Amino acid sequence: MAAILGKKLGMSQIFTEAGDRVPVTVIQAGPCTVTQVKTKDKDGYDALQVGFGDIKERRLNKPMAGHFKKAGVGPKKYLAEVRCDPESASAWITMVAAGEKKPKAKQGRAKTRAKEKAGGEQEPEKGNETVSGAEEEAAAERAEAAAPAEAGRAPRTGDQITVEAFQVGARVKVTGVSKGKGFAGVIKRHGFAGGPGSHGAHFHRAPGSVGAAAYPARVFKGLKLPGQMGNKRSTQPGLEVVATETEQNLLMIKGAVPGASNGLVFIQTY
Repeated sequence: MAAILGKKLGMSQIFTEAGDRVPVTVIQAGPCTVTQVKTKDKDGYDALQVGFGDIKERRLNKPMAGHFKKAGVGPKKYLAEVRCDPESASAWITMVAAGEKKPKAKQGRAKTRAKEKAGGEQEPEKGNETVSGAEEEAAAERAEAAAPAEAGRAPRTGDQITVEAFQVGARVKVTGVSKGKGFAGVIKRHGFAGGPGSHGAHFHRAPGSVGAAAYPARVFKGLKLPGQMGNKRSTQPGLEVVATETEQNLLMIKGAVPGASNGLVFIQTY
């Protein structure tokens, strides 16, 4: 299973080798960054929290700024959770070398001061030993950043999810917020047939009778009536990935997906 956040760019068409025209929806999918790894032991369930879209840090509140700082990633505009086993997710996540934070030189000097106060030892002056230690630490950080990611390890914060996780021909379901149509009647909203349009009829586009007799003398909940149409979370299953563009982070999905252009969508294989 693979999942990614993206932005719907619009609809287009591509032609197959046989000359058939295929209508597709173009989605700018990712790259998404893993911002948190949830486990069953710590959080009660297994999931990955992924972020999409960069945002300025000044637009975040303090809790979210601290969340991204703890994860060691840049601020993200959108967040989503992917329910999956972290170990199995390593098959479709792009692993990156994320170096662990090492103690700085000032932390070592603080420990030296503590020893000095405890045992009466004098604090060593800043000399060649301190400089050489800092140089060794910087060299180790550069080597760790340049080293390739470990193969087969569990995902961790900072890893990336790209369109490379989706194979051509894969079946996906796309979730988004459908276009809002405003207040609509039952014919447009639910597909009612309506009444006769002529010959003296007085019943055209109304919903008709919705009540009952003396019992139960009320209108049941959940009836198809006029009201707000669209502008709600909607999922379209049974779609197919037709093509991918890894350099531009594009997914071409056959058919239409919920939402307007530039809307946020969540793509997931199943």
